[in-house]
Amino acid sequence: MATTIPIKVYEILEDKLGKEQARELVSEIEKTADAIAKEKTLEIKDDLRKELVTRDIFETRMSLLEAKFETRISLLESKLEYKMRLYFLILLFVIIILNPRAIDLIAKLLGIIK
Repeated sequence: MATTIPIKVYEILEDKLGKEQARELVSEIEKTADAIAKEKTLEIKDDLRKELVTRDIFETRMSLLEAKFETRISLLESKLEYKMRLYFLILLFVIIILNPRAIDLIAKLLGIIK
């Protein structure tokens, strides 16, 4: 990531300081600019690491969410199964009570009436 000084700036420095001193000054400026750029790059990487989620953290959180989701689904399934049985029994009793022929059929099946 080499940083270079524009030619126009170099020519101005060369006119004011001389060829050798301008070359040394430009070289030091470029080294300093490279060091600053590297430092800023490292700072940005550190900031991104703090802000972004790593794959391990993401996978851990996803597995926790999946476990919670599965628990809730199984709970809902058991509640739904219970309600469906209850509704079926209520419906069966309503059919039996409201239908006089169903009462006669049950009596014949149980042997109460011949």
